[in-house]
Amino acid sequence: MATTPAERYAAMTHYLRIFYSEPFYRYGGITHPVLWHPAPPPQQHDLNSVLGRWYPAPRREYPLYDHGYLHSLQNSGRSLYDGVTFSLKTLTTRPLRLNATLGSYFDMLATCGALERELRDAAGDAAIRLPGRSQYHRQVAPALALKSGRGRSAAIGGACLVVFKHQGRYQALLARRSPRNATDPGFFHLLPAFIFQPASADVRPEEWNIERHIYRELLEELFGLPEQEQSPPPPPFDDHPALVYLRHLLATGGAGLYLTGVVLGLLTLRPEICALLLIHDEAWYERITAPDSDMPLNAAHETDGGITLVPIDSDAALLAALPPDVHTIMPPQAVAALWEGVALARQHIAGRA
Repeated sequence: MATTPAERYAAMTHYLRIFYSEPFYRYGGITHPVLWHPAPPPQQHDLNSVLGRWYPAPRREYPLYDHGYLHSLQNSGRSLYDGVTFSLKTLTTRPLRLNATLGSYFDMLATCGALERELRDAAGDAAIRLPGRSQYHRQVAPALALKSGRGRSAAIGGACLVVFKHQGRYQALLARRSPRNATDPGFFHLLPAFIFQPASADVRPEEWNIERHIYRELLEELFGLPEQEQSPPPPPFDDHPALVYLRHLLATGGAGLYLTGVVLGLLTLRPEICALLLIHDEAWYERITAPDSDMPLNAAHETDGGITLVPIDSDAALLAALPPDVHTIMPPQAVAALWEGVALARQHIAGRA
């Protein structure tokens, strides 16, 4: 019987091999319950190349819809908002591309979130049984589920690793999720990490743009920009001082924004688009932390979750800055996004030496 968090994590990963035969992501001697699809070099400099087409939402039938789990979250006091999401339709790897339809956040929780909840609840049992996942796969074959969103509302997520240079050393930004988050409360994650979504079902063409969405989430998470689901919605953010400065760095070689890949989390069967924002200009961190900054860091993070800075000089240095067995308190997809983002950052840093 699995008793420690690391044993429970390994048990979940091992059990999922019953369903999915593709090679699982492995790093640092640990196998993780995700599939990693790296961005080919030609796509790394074009984030939006990962986006194919999106289609109007069809009438959906779900083999598994856990109303009880959804209701429990709604009654938990956590932050929940039933927004429209871009939801996986198909995934291809050559080229790396996602096609999407429209879904909803609540449907994602009752279908994909329910799969994870069932597995985590069963992970400590001597004999793991997953009747919900088995029921789903009786109608949608496991191999099909790895490249299609059929039968579930597989909201597309995003995770951008921010790496910056400060006092001659490159560091990465991680965040501890608030206890009020609907999913993975208290877990470490990249910052920003988000659900890729339009403001409403009346999708504007510019909303099917992952690069622009990353900019918005970066401003919301790091600099306190009001979230787009607020009413009335906030004004356009292109003139925000932090984005104007960042775009200047991107245009002049002081920073780079890269597509690292797509990770498919096997706990939830949801994809996340992974990116790296690499900032070489040392003035960036000094400016956002200055007492009189015109683009100060979001003070809410000091009391709600918190930001953690980790060096990327070596794997050992990075892990030493985090709790032991940190992979057990990170969403598995964040583990892959972190290490693959760090690997690409080291590659670009070495190229500048």
